[in-house]
Amino acid sequence: MLPVNEELLRTRHPVAYNRIMSVGFRKPSSYFYEEEKEGPRLMTLRGEHSFATYGDGRKDMLLKRWFDGLSLAPESLYAVSGFGDGSHLKYFLKNSASGTNFLAAEKDPALLRETFSRIDCSELLSNDRFILGVGELDDEFFKEIKGAAMTDIQEINMVVFSPLHSADESYYDQMRNELVRQYLVIRPLMEVNIRTAPTIQTNTFTNLPIMASSPDVGEMANEFPEIPFVLIGAGPSLDESIEFLRHIQNRAIIVVSNSALRKLVNNQIHPHLVVTADPQSPTMAGFKGIDLEGLTLACPFSAYPGIVEKFSGRILSWCTFNPIVDVLKSHLGMPSGTPIMEQGTVSGCVLDLSRLFGCRKVLFVGQDMAIRDDGRYYTDDSSYSDFGGHYSSITKGHRLPGNTSENVLVEGRLFVYLKTFEQFIAKQPDVEYRNLARTGVKVEGANYSTFEEASEWVGEVSNSKFINRLEILLRNQGNCPELTNVYSSCRDYVEDLFEMSLSAAIETELLPDKYSGTNYADNKKIISLLSKADSINRKVDSNKAFWTVLFEGKTKAEMVEYRRKVRDIEFPSRNWSSIQRNKEYFWALSEGCHWLLDLMEKKLIHNPPTPTREAFKGS
Repeated sequence: MLPVNEELLRTRHPVAYNRIMSVGFRKPSSYFYEEEKEGPRLMTLRGEHSFATYGDGRKDMLLKRWFDGLSLAPESLYAVSGFGDGSHLKYFLKNSASGTNFLAAEKDPALLRETFSRIDCSELLSNDRFILGVGELDDEFFKEIKGAAMTDIQEINMVVFSPLHSADESYYDQMRNELVRQYLVIRPLMEVNIRTAPTIQTNTFTNLPIMASSPDVGEMANEFPEIPFVLIGAGPSLDESIEFLRHIQNRAIIVVSNSALRKLVNNQIHPHLVVTADPQSPTMAGFKGIDLEGLTLACPFSAYPGIVEKFSGRILSWCTFNPIVDVLKSHLGMPSGTPIMEQGTVSGCVLDLSRLFGCRKVLFVGQDMAIRDDGRYYTDDSSYSDFGGHYSSITKGHRLPGNTSENVLVEGRLFVYLKTFEQFIAKQPDVEYRNLARTGVKVEGANYSTFEEASEWVGEVSNSKFINRLEILLRNQGNCPELTNVYSSCRDYVEDLFEMSLSAAIETELLPDKYSGTNYADNKKIISLLSKADSINRKVDSNKAFWTVLFEGKTKAEMVEYRRKVRDIEFPSRNWSSIQRNKEYFWALSEGCHWLLDLMEKKLIHNPPTPTREAFKGS
């Protein structure tokens, strides 16, 4: 491939790059290039016949007619069928509005290898609005749409480019449907991610004195294939499952989300793990008025601190993505924390723990994921019932087959959870799943069982191996390190970046308007500020770990706003345009740095470490 293409693919589109490289030297199945005096010409192969993919006439006129026939929303995400030689995509980029994001979807990675070996596509590959999807229509294919999901997308659809779409219409139609589904899942997650990023970092620094030396859930990976795993949710069918849970509580690993905890404890059922993941304060309601003695919490470092404090010394941790924790682990010479699936529902985390532990039998209890005809939404003994939230007035949603009834109502949020469960199950062919939610929705891959059938299926096994292993891990955890020392280099990095970006932002603001003229394009002040931007970027790139810590806090929202502001900045003077874009970048950077420095000052210097080992002994 051309070096400029390969570098951009490797850094900006790594999934596509890996898929392109994996095909080796295989030739494209439906296309080839003819080398002509004017340059490479893409040809379409159909059986024994071939023809020019973009026609024998003027390509520019074909592209203009195609684009003029499109009706594009101003803030949108479109999939364009096929990559070809990239010319229709370059035309789309040049002529579409700055708020239009687009995914170039190409079935055959071999065609991309041939194209990128001949044609400079850096204009596309370097643009923030451009997304590249290649090959199998799985989650990785759509990974890059997370960037578009941070913006105010008003429309999601597909743009058909017929010369390429006709090569495999079913593939591109399937891609369009999956794009919509993926976006509907990713968009709310990204909204939450941006909104809660400062909370996540605040919680993490607050929790570090307690959780820094907590055992990682990965230390029990694949250790319990013979012990059934029971995932308990707070659906209304939990009310009728209590006797069954009492009957099997010594024969399985019982793991409960915070919303269902009270129901179990009030009925003398002590789960082996309580799982929480929500960083927000309302999740605390699930722990109020409950005797937590002897219970163990599993959670990320970003969990709500009030809950973490209640379980001090009895916590298993995970780290799906938390650069603050990555810095800690690296400083201590420890492996990275174990990632656990977090997709909007804490039950998803519990489900992934069953995979991690290696359990070959997984039983769903209270996982209705549906609203009963009488409006019941949750169990009658949970924090939801305290304010009547265990009933719902929602009447709209999907009518889907139930476990014991013809159909049940599954509203939008629960539908996403259902699909998350079904996709997860489909990827675990060696695991048996059963479902006890009599009044719940049917979960593909998890057959409904009666209590008698489930008890026989669980079998006469003992969970003592899990209980003993858990106690050993908790007893042998170490003390919290001196956190000020752990993060001193990171703090220095952020402080340097803050001083550089703030100084450059102020200097840019003070430039007189006369410098916007083209006659000032090479003025030494303009050149000096452009040079400062390069210095700031070199500082940003000097430590990837520290930059990620900075970006994943308030800086993330600042950068989203920065991208919105700069996309329409255009002046006659190219250097002045760059200066004005850089100014917004400097302000965004300095705002994010200032916030993080203030947080580190409060949490690292004024919070002495809590000895985890002693906390455990006193529990």
